[in-house]
Formats: sequence, C-alpha cells, structure tokens
Amino acid sequence: MGKICSFFGHSHLYGQSESIVHQLRQIIINLIGKGVDTFYVGNHGEFDIFASRVAYDLKSLYPNIQIIVVLCYPNELQYLKCAFTDFLMPPEIEAVPKRACIVTRNHWVADNSDYVVCFIKYKMGGAYAAIEYAQKHHKQIIEVRA
Repeated sequence: MGKICSFFGHSHLYGQSESIVHQLRQIIINLIGKGVDTFYVGNHGEFDIFASRVAYDLKSLYPNIQIIVVLCYPNELQYLKCAFTDFLMPPEIEAVPKRACIVTRNHWVADNSDYVVCFIKYKMGGAYAAIEYAQKHHKQIIEVRA
C-alpha cells in the first residue's frame, strides 16, 4: 500500500465549483506522482462529493488508485451519493456517542493520512477543526483556494 490522502472542507462551495474541481484534479494527479494510491473521502458536503468524483474520474487514467469513503454511522452506506471503490468505518466509532462520531472519524482519517487536502473558507466548523487537528499532528496540508 502506498501513501494516503484525505479531504476536509466546508459543506458548501460558495459558487466556486469549477475552480475547485480544476484544482482538485491537479492536486490529485500531483499526489499520485508522489506515491499516493488511496484517497479517503467523506460524504457530508459538496467538497466531499466533488473530491470523490474527481478522484473517481481519474481512476480511468490511474486504475491502481482506491477511493474509500470513511463512514460515521452504520446506516450511511445506503444513502451515499459519492463515487468510491470501497468503504470503511473506523472501529473507534462504535465506542463513542453519536454526537461525537464525525469528530472521531475526522481524527481517525487525519491520523491515518500522509496528506490532507482542504477547502477552508472560514475559521470555524468541523472541517476547520479537522485541519487544525491534522496540523497539530504534522500532516502535510494542501489548500484548495476559492
């Protein structure tokens, strides 16, 4: 298994979807060139969906990559709208109350990633907290700019 990249971003793209898609495509291609073959994606907002779709579209050019959606809740699989090749749920999630599942998932994803790609427009919210956590744990952060 090669390196792992994850994505954290605000739920809304604020009308920046075309620019974000272009940047994500370039970032993902760059990361594949650096040995990344696994991409952890979420499924709770526009940035998550765009990141998974861009990665999945690139799978035709890079068939060895995996796009894995990391779930927070056991019943989420039936509602997924993003493109992925597999899914997983961190084992730590089973031990926390439902209100802590997203934070627990985000920490697990950051802990198990080499790179973190983010779209953070405001210094607040779950995506911002996840990036702060990743920075404290010395992950390589790549920002998508609006």
